[in-house]
Amino acid sequence: MKRLVLISLLLASAAAQAMWVTVTRNEVATVYIDSSAITKLGYNRRVWVVYDLTSPDKTGQQSVKSHIDYDCTEGKYRTISATSHPNKMGNGPAIKALPVPEGWRPVSQDAMSRQLFSFACAW
Repeated sequence: MKRLVLISLLLASAAAQAMWVTVTRNEVATVYIDSSAITKLGYNRRVWVVYDLTSPDKTGQQSVKSHIDYDCTEGKYRTISATSHPNKMGNGPAIKALPVPEGWRPVSQDAMSRQLFSFACAW
């Protein structure tokens, strides 16, 4: 519980200075990257991403805010943290911390994932 509160506080402070840029959208969601918080780590990029759902799901989730590392040379990513929120743009208290897979995974070949990867790595 303390971890969820800490994550919520960190996300709230980060959102106050964020510059969200629309990267892609489809019938399910619009996806944004905080262009003011992209961090270069060698050939890697660390980014904040918000997935805004077109309509809330059954649990009341309207958006998901994720902290993601991209390995721009290997075409891989790893999720550092992810939380679901009741309002658009990751606003409102976190509904829950979402489980994140351990380790690096290949970037999916779907259009949304490729666009996120390309945007982050072009920075």
